[in-house]
Amino acid sequence: MKKLRLSKRSPCSKSRCAEPVRKVKVGCVGFLGQIFRCPSVTALRMKSLWFLLLMKKGGLDLAALSTDGADAAALKKWVRVFDRVAAGEMPPPKKKQPSQDAVQDFMAALGGDLVTKSNAQKGTVLRRLNRREYQNTINDLLGVKVNVIDSLPEDGRAQGFDNIGEALSISGIQMQRYMEAAELAINEALNQETKPESTLQSSTLDSERNRKDTIGKHWLRREDGSIVVFNNGGFPSTVIPNLRTKHAGTYKLRVTGYGYQIEEPVVFALITGSFNFRNADNVTQSFHELPVGKSSTVEITLHLEANKGIWISPQGLNGPDGHSPVKDGPDKYPGEGMAFQQVTLEGPLVTDWPPRGQKLLLGDAKLRELPPEKPWMKGKSGYKPAYTAETSDPTGEARKLLPAFISAAYRRPATAADADPYLKLFDAEFAEGHNFLLAMRTAAIAVLCSPDFLFLKEPEGKLDDLQLASRLSYFLTRSAPDAELLNAKLSQPEVLRAQTERLLQAATLERFVTDFTDGWLNLREIEFTTPDKQLYPEYDELLLDSMLRETRGFITELIRSNLSVSNIIDSDFAMLNKRLANHYGIPGVSGVELQKVKLPPDSHRGGVLTQASILKVSANGTNTSPVVRGVFVMDRILGMEPPPPPPGVPGVEPDIRGATTLRELLDKHRNSETCNGCHRVIDPPGFALESYDVIGGWRERFRSIDQGDKVELKVEGRKVRYRLGPPVDAAGELSTGTPFNGMDDFQKLLLAGQDRVARCVAEKLLVFATGRPMGFSDRTEIDKLVAESKAKGHGLRDLIDSVVQSEVFRSK
Repeated sequence: MKKLRLSKRSPCSKSRCAEPVRKVKVGCVGFLGQIFRCPSVTALRMKSLWFLLLMKKGGLDLAALSTDGADAAALKKWVRVFDRVAAGEMPPPKKKQPSQDAVQDFMAALGGDLVTKSNAQKGTVLRRLNRREYQNTINDLLGVKVNVIDSLPEDGRAQGFDNIGEALSISGIQMQRYMEAAELAINEALNQETKPESTLQSSTLDSERNRKDTIGKHWLRREDGSIVVFNNGGFPSTVIPNLRTKHAGTYKLRVTGYGYQIEEPVVFALITGSFNFRNADNVTQSFHELPVGKSSTVEITLHLEANKGIWISPQGLNGPDGHSPVKDGPDKYPGEGMAFQQVTLEGPLVTDWPPRGQKLLLGDAKLRELPPEKPWMKGKSGYKPAYTAETSDPTGEARKLLPAFISAAYRRPATAADADPYLKLFDAEFAEGHNFLLAMRTAAIAVLCSPDFLFLKEPEGKLDDLQLASRLSYFLTRSAPDAELLNAKLSQPEVLRAQTERLLQAATLERFVTDFTDGWLNLREIEFTTPDKQLYPEYDELLLDSMLRETRGFITELIRSNLSVSNIIDSDFAMLNKRLANHYGIPGVSGVELQKVKLPPDSHRGGVLTQASILKVSANGTNTSPVVRGVFVMDRILGMEPPPPPPGVPGVEPDIRGATTLRELLDKHRNSETCNGCHRVIDPPGFALESYDVIGGWRERFRSIDQGDKVELKVEGRKVRYRLGPPVDAAGELSTGTPFNGMDDFQKLLLAGQDRVARCVAEKLLVFATGRPMGFSDRTEIDKLVAESKAKGHGLRDLIDSVVQSEVFRSK
């Protein structure tokens, strides 16, 4: 870049003062004038200008970087400049350092401008309900349980969350899908004249088909009448014959049986679905266990859609090599089995009738089934009755019912202007067909696709009581506010605190924990990769289910017991069941249900980072990467945005010949000057986690397909095929030069800086609660939150309460 010489007496052309300027690069004068609101370059004491210009070498040319506050990408880079200077990373250590006064002048000037530009970006985006919030809301509003998530387009994400306004666009296709989802939910509420009758169905595996093809060949019939199954129920199938739901609703399922020729309780998966040739809608609902040798009954309460069946799938049954029920005969087969005695299904169990949606939309009008166009179809499979609703004053009823329904849907009292277009729609539909039910249904679908329902409309500035009610409810219950919340004076801090506490004690806390951890810890991607079956034969569906429940159960325990955020780094307990405890090598745990377990000192467990779900989601199905895991720790635990690679620099540029592990590859990678600056920050957390494999198991050597030492081990009766390769090296050195020797040491270093973790959690909670990224101008409020949290011991429940009380939460 050319240099411009100004005379010693020549001031900056845009200056309001007469301070002379020496030698500067063309373009910098304008840049400084815009950023610091004083065009005089000497406001930086000249030295700070000098070290700023050094940044161009790292791929960042400040003279060319936009200062337009509307340019989000440029603003992000300016924040990065501020943070790197604040952290002492710029100028680089080997360069001449500016005076402390120069640094402070720079920080004050740039910081002030960043606050102004960050504030200007707030409150400009309306937040749409994401598909899970939409489903929760229409189900709670109408008193039904329909699944519409799978039929709605996937929501965009920002900062890991799928409820951020700027990422939630809407299209014509989405509107069409919303209409279809609303129609499905309203039909579920309206298309039933009488309360469904609860029935008790009972069945066994002793069906005519099984007697013909399976019992005596694959399965064993015992003297007590039980049928012993030696496989997982895929083939031959253990789908329970002649057991199927007629109506959607809540059911009680009871499974009676016991473990056969097995040392520990037998575990089974409860799978529901249509069980047609595609099995596309099969869902694993839960896992349960039955005792050894003694008949026992497991009772499970669950929601089932209409026309669904039950599959009881035994898990992890082992048999000796060279033996099978077919070869040996079921009566002589020495392998493990599960004895089925009886399965009953009771339901639907209806406690509230008619559904809330029917009360809201029909009032006192009575549903009546219309005669079918094809009478011979009535009662047959696939027949769907049509209804009408009878009322003496359809128009008057609509003018009473629709405003109330709109108020419930809009989460605020509806005005006459709100109701008018829907009343006109009702009138037009009723005039055409004189069908009160059809006209109300059409108007209701339109309401559930309207902007006031789909979007959380929050004006800039302080939120009022109703707006706070919606924000708090969608934060902690993931659905619309209930009547108590809508009537509460939430602008009063003590009332807001009491309502926050009430919602944290509600059953809907599970929704919050699931959705928050899906975004914060990326748990929604837990099934994005499948571990290689040859390398990790011990991985199974029960382990996957247990992984997710462990992390969600752990966060739930922190909230309910108000435990310190420091437990995220390291804890003396874990939420385990027997499957996870075996995986972790922790003795003395039984059962499939999670329980709080005190960890042995040498367990190598404690905190979120040593949990299998986190270790799986930060790896692929074959190997681990210190870079990927390092980025995960920086972003999601420490709240530090990892620096992007320099433009044009490939992932691995240095010579890597001779590298036998990824650790060696990265050591060579860091020999490159262009790579070292970022990798010395990113890699250390990943190195600390190298002692954990892709499914969260502890390891001292890497597994390999074809190289290394053979392993004498069996999983479910089969010899493993993987080999043991090079030893793991989990030692490293922080960017500050502090060394550590494995995860235990690294956790101690993190605990010393637990305020940073508390800040990260506070910021993630605020992002999730407000539906917007935190900007530079929010930092002061977040600093205040962290200080309050520290004074209270960083309790997670207290932190959530402080987030709700913050200005950021209570304002748009």
